[in-house]
Amino acid sequence: MKIKLRLNKITKESIQDKLKEKNIEVSEESKLILTEEDYVGDTLECRDEEGIVIVNTEDICYIESVAHDVYVHIDNMTYKTKLRIYQLEKLLPSDRFIRISNSIIIKKNSIRHIKPALSCKFYLTLTNGDVVDVTRTYYYKFKEFYGI
Repeated sequence: MKIKLRLNKITKESIQDKLKEKNIEVSEESKLILTEEDYVGDTLECRDEEGIVIVNTEDICYIESVAHDVYVHIDNMTYKTKLRIYQLEKLLPSDRFIRISNSIIIKKNSIRHIKPALSCKFYLTLTNGDVVDVTRTYYYKFKEFYGI
């Protein structure tokens, strides 16, 4: 049996030793993933036309869900990930990322310009030039997050 670990460094070492005692192999190729509840990763596994790409979470501008696909936008590059938007919302650090609609999560410091709109909405121009909107459902959460 193979298992992939997504744990904090201290926990990962002790769990890895216990799994080896039980003859369970730890492998990044496994589809079975053990994730710690408060795990915050530095990287995100994505895909492009050439294969798997490891993306540093600091480089992410925003994440967008379109139909059944989730895309990670980094400046002028876009990658696809297998994770769902709700999984990413839990995985990414809440002090640096915020969900602004049912389909978009942005990084806190990726906003270049905020434009208020009618009916409890904001239009955001991001550092990569893309424009996204904060929907009414997330309006007050966004205002509180930024202290507006």
